[in-house]
Amino acid sequence: MFKKWWKKAISAAFIFGSILFVYTGWIEPNRLVVNSTNISLRHWDQSLNGLKVVAISDIHGGSDFIDESKIKMIVETINSQNPDLIVLLGDFVSQTHDDGNTTVKNQNLKMPMRVIAQSLKGLQAKYGVFAVIGNHDWWYDEKDCRAELENVGFTVLENESKSIEVKGKTVTILGIEDFWKRRTVKIDEILAKLHNRENIIGITHNPDSFDQTTEALAILIAGHTHGGQVNFPILGAPIVPSKKEFTKGHISRDGKNLFVTTGIGTSGLGLRFRVPPEIAVLTFNSQE
Repeated sequence: MFKKWWKKAISAAFIFGSILFVYTGWIEPNRLVVNSTNISLRHWDQSLNGLKVVAISDIHGGSDFIDESKIKMIVETINSQNPDLIVLLGDFVSQTHDDGNTTVKNQNLKMPMRVIAQSLKGLQAKYGVFAVIGNHDWWYDEKDCRAELENVGFTVLENESKSIEVKGKTVTILGIEDFWKRRTVKIDEILAKLHNRENIIGITHNPDSFDQTTEALAILIAGHTHGGQVNFPILGAPIVPSKKEFTKGHISRDGKNLFVTTGIGTSGLGLRFRVPPEIAVLTFNSQE
């Protein structure tokens, strides 16, 4: 009796493990979900209520299931949301070895940056497409990544800002360089150059910059974490390349707002479990 029970238990465990392995390695990484979030902001003009921002991060072109056709499908899905703004939060490229070696231009990439940029070219938003550079991008070649993105008409902001007029009000997109480059955010220097400090949307790659931002920003939007890629019930994500509290979603703290998207591609082990690739659709409204 015991031997029969033990054999059945082993068989069940093997079947369950096989299913889990297939799901985490092939099914979930190949999914794409659209997650919509409404966020109320303190420093946001009421006349701008309903502004829709679509955020994606960590495309990692050439990583598992991220080929040209997949990127173009992502573009079509984003455009179908009719966004007012699109923000691209870095880590466009994926190295053949995740060791930061950048000795030979493009040859250490799973997909050339030019191909990634051209595949994203069709993105359309009423007020433009804005981007920042991620750690994988500057490990490779920040100048090349920026040039290719600008060649397809996107605005790249690295410790820079761009103000646009929306419904008669000024909205400023403020790009902060990747936290791992210097570990110090130049937020005061960027803000000092602004004539209007209202309705500021900050964008960056690594959410750890949030600790150094100020309430002047209505919100900071980031990526980088991949949501941990694996998120166990109860235990949560065991590995997150940022503060655990910044793993994913909307975080409100000390009068400041942060949103972290779980990204598109993978790095390291090409697994995802309970953290499917995400297109984040954010709708902003005033708290007042």
